[in-house]
Amino acid sequence: MAFALAALVAAVGPVAASALNSRASLLSVAQADWDAFNASVAGQLHDGIPMLAPCYTVYNGESQDPDPSACTTLQESRHDLFFVSDNFGGYGESNWGGCQATGDNCALSMTVPDLTTPVTRACEQGSVPWKYVDARSVEDVQKTLLFAKERNLRLVVKNTGHDYAGRSSAPDSFALWTHNIQPLIGLTEGYIPDACSEPVGDVITIGAGQQFREVYEFVNSHGYRVVGGTSPSVGMAGGWLAGGGHSMLSNELGLGVDNVQQIKAVLPNGTYITANRCQNQDLFFALRGGGGGTFAVVTESTFLVHPKKPMQFARVSIAGLNEKVIADFLSIVVANTDKWASEGWGGYILPAAVGGASTVALGTTLLDHPEAQASMQPLIDLANRAVDSGTLGNATVITGDYYNILQAIIAREDSLVFPSSAWAFSSRLVPRETFLGEENQQQLSSALHDILTTAQGQDVPASAGLMMYAVTPSLYSRTMPESDKPGGPGASSVTPAWRNGLWHVIFTRQFDGTTTDPSVVQEIWQTTHDIMNPLRELTPSGGAYQNEADSFEPDPIGSFWGEENYARLLQIKREVDPANLLTVHNGIRWDETDERYSCYPDIKV
Repeated sequence: MAFALAALVAAVGPVAASALNSRASLLSVAQADWDAFNASVAGQLHDGIPMLAPCYTVYNGESQDPDPSACTTLQESRHDLFFVSDNFGGYGESNWGGCQATGDNCALSMTVPDLTTPVTRACEQGSVPWKYVDARSVEDVQKTLLFAKERNLRLVVKNTGHDYAGRSSAPDSFALWTHNIQPLIGLTEGYIPDACSEPVGDVITIGAGQQFREVYEFVNSHGYRVVGGTSPSVGMAGGWLAGGGHSMLSNELGLGVDNVQQIKAVLPNGTYITANRCQNQDLFFALRGGGGGTFAVVTESTFLVHPKKPMQFARVSIAGLNEKVIADFLSIVVANTDKWASEGWGGYILPAAVGGASTVALGTTLLDHPEAQASMQPLIDLANRAVDSGTLGNATVITGDYYNILQAIIAREDSLVFPSSAWAFSSRLVPRETFLGEENQQQLSSALHDILTTAQGQDVPASAGLMMYAVTPSLYSRTMPESDKPGGPGASSVTPAWRNGLWHVIFTRQFDGTTTDPSVVQEIWQTTHDIMNPLRELTPSGGAYQNEADSFEPDPIGSFWGEENYARLLQIKREVDPANLLTVHNGIRWDETDERYSCYPDIKV
């Protein structure tokens, strides 16, 4: 299904074809140069083809014969994010593979199988990079960076395609795909980072493309826990780490950036470096919170692992019979959050509007079972409240193994994702002071309730979700090593709001990938953005987690890093990447006029 690059340029249209402001079009590279480069990377240069293209009768303006066998596999597997991440042209959120500003994309509807779309619509390139290198080694990464730099190409870095902000795709772009850098995971006891003299503890060392499922299975089999997220197909060493990396265990054990002990990466000039608390501390700072696709391409990371401990796990479900029940649920969780944080609880709170069911999944290793039961009693009482049908819900507290508990949470999270769906995100890190005192608690509860009711009343073709994630490193940050505090050799560049926050609040809209009318997509994003504004106003000292943030965050510097961290990151960026080869939307030193961002919808902030 290889197509000539000139045909792709013509098919994509004026948005991509005119992308000459600051970078050269891929069309400017002679075929002989592509061939020579391909030989230098052992044939790992490929055409970037949208994952679902084999199902279509028209691709980039040209008729083609669909591949029935491939299409059957795609129809059956497109809900599987491991399958999607194994396909370069696949994106966990289908809108980032398309061009949201023009409506060009290559998606199927959430109905499986979708036999109509491939014959009634055309498959368009959208924002899927036209060419990519399937990197398998440090040398592949180095050669790709230098090739892109010498020819002034628009480069993007892609790992698993989970990026909620569209940083791993762009029109008329050349991609470096790190997903297949997956050596065997290594376990080292009493690990001493390079150029250091003291052991830091037991660690695992992983490649750039290693995903959480494999990591969790490995550490569990060796008697350990590791800080990581609830999506098993996310790459641990990629954007998750670069943006901070939260976990159900973060309250007790810190963020991903607190647990990583060493990073190996390739700078934009091709230099292969090792960064840790003993060498290249500026880069260690930048690669731990500065954002993905900005400073270097990570090829290997080494993370602490922690011995297994019994976990008390609370699982609660409350039927949203009416607004009073919703208000009571929100009041209880808001009033108890500071106490729960001090007891080590971490996890996920998902409130629902009337007609749905609000759920809680929280765990702690710092309490015994009677203590955990007593701590959760306010929610247990609410669940046991008598109603005509029996009780409002159910609540249990059990003692279990973290790995098994995590698998149950992962299974539920996966059930909430529809195949080939698109997503719009907005979020806020809510500081501790917002939870203190009845007046603050009432204001926060009301703001959250308003989000639910406002979202329910929106006339947009999307399902809305509100989530309060208790994943901030509240306890950990009180006792974190002196070396990792601001100014120390191990300081990270995440926003200080992580250290003083108790919740990471997310609001999402999930919509059908075939919803491509630019005005409709713009409205979905605009309402998603606007609905978070009252919470932003209520939390002026808060921030945002850049990996799960509003792509149109009104104050990215203050929200993602803080002024002091940003100033240092900007200086490092100018030193290691003066040509701005690695650049992403809302990233350090980004240029909003760059045509790589021409496919983002136009949102008023």
